Amino acid sequence: MLSMYPACFFHEDNGYSVVFPDLNWLSTCGDTFEESMELAVECLAGYLHTCQMDGDNIPKPSKLSDIDPQAIANDMIPLK
Repeated sequence: MLSMYPACFFHEDNGYSVVFPDLNWLSTCGDTFEESMELAVECLAGYLHTCQMDGDNIPKPSKLSDIDPQAIANDMIPLK
């Protein structure tokens, strides 16, 4: 089963953060863009596999045009 979900990549001081907003803000990070891309694929596959094994509902992916990376970044700002 091939599944593709929008992922937002954010350049940080120490690498890249990746967020899947459709999947309860599933996230991962890596030191380089390439590493974060590889980890995002593994993270997504593991999440979807676990949902499938547990019988959980898996939401349909959003359209890219419905994703607002700036709004997601604003929501990621840590509380002080």
